[in-house]
Amino acid sequence: YDISRVRNSYLDFKYWNENAPMGEWEVKKNHLSEIEKLFGEPSNSSFRQYLDDFFQALTHMSTNPSDPSYRETVRENGLAITKHINETAVRLEELRRETKVAIENNVVKINSIADQIASLNRQIYSHEIDGRQANDLRDRRDLLVDELSKIANVKVHESDDGKFRVSISGVSLVDHIHVSEIKYKTEPNSDEITIEWGNGASVDFKSGELKGLLDLYSGNGENNSYRGIPYYQNKLDQFAQEFAEKFNEVHQGGYGLNGSSNIDFFKIGDENNPAATITLSDKILENLDNIAAGKEPGHSEDNRNLLELIALRDDREFFTGGVSQGTPDDFIKSIISNLAVDSMQGERMYSSQNIMLKNIQSKRDSVSGVSYDEEMADMVRFQHAYIASARMITTLDTIMDVTINRLGLVGR
Repeated sequence: YDISRVRNSYLDFKYWNENAPMGEWEVKKNHLSEIEKLFGEPSNSSFRQYLDDFFQALTHMSTNPSDPSYRETVRENGLAITKHINETAVRLEELRRETKVAIENNVVKINSIADQIASLNRQIYSHEIDGRQANDLRDRRDLLVDELSKIANVKVHESDDGKFRVSISGVSLVDHIHVSEIKYKTEPNSDEITIEWGNGASVDFKSGELKGLLDLYSGNGENNSYRGIPYYQNKLDQFAQEFAEKFNEVHQGGYGLNGSSNIDFFKIGDENNPAATITLSDKILENLDNIAAGKEPGHSEDNRNLLELIALRDDREFFTGGVSQGTPDDFIKSIISNLAVDSMQGERMYSSQNIMLKNIQSKRDSVSGVSYDEEMADMVRFQHAYIASARMITTLDTIMDVTINRLGLVGR
């Protein structure tokens, strides 16, 4: 007998359509959560805590500028804030590299799934053209489309003659038994990534895991683009660069205990990568006396330059970037605020898509899945039928026993 395959194509298409946004926002939610952990707000290892400790050390030193212990505390806290910036920059770059690997893996995965679907298309077509059923093969193909639809925004069409087509943004990925593979490409002298069709045209991902990963990898927040990892890297670089420049500008105008002047407190090792390379200047690391506390040489208790350095904490013109962006605290708050908004959006969109997808899947299961309630009811019904049959057989056995073995003894 023939086994019927029960599917609701509308629910399948609906599931595939909503699975892509689910994949996109799940990736974004997870990555933004990782970035939040890197910035560590609020905690004892947050940027603002390191700023508090550094400026507090400067304040303590201003009460006794010649005290070596106060000078040592300033140097140690200055070193601590630079190391925190370094570590955050390194970990952001590591996260970006991991995102790049995930993009590469998903490109490979899409091509692999496409090849499998094309192979199944060939098998299904050859089975059904002879009038045979290919239920198992069709189920396997649908599962592959389920998997693919989370990675990219796919559309599926099956023609009247049984030919199956899968496309991404209107371009065929699988056309019956033919596959148009996509390829991963990095630009020369750049870390930018493009994903292309065989003819060189870019693949237009509207949603899906790959869309989320590409936004996270490339999004710098400019021209209404997504605020991905580069956005937070650029903000961290801007903080390191401008903080070092403004602090050095004031520090250069003072004098150390040994009469030294025009000395940088911070240095940037690589102007193209300031956050990862900011540290204390060699002069400060070599000699604590080079910390410029006074405005005139030869006055060991002069703290006027220190007071100017401390006042930078509340300078609303500290960060400009073309427009006033406030104090160091204001700048950090703006980064954390944007991160919180982005993370909240990721959580909300993921939650909404997850609920919608579960609802669609529940409807799919009600059509083609196994109903445990129905199976249990059938088991009980079959058990009762078995018990009734067993009783009937027992009764017949008893009647036969009486008829054959007992009635024949009467009259002997």
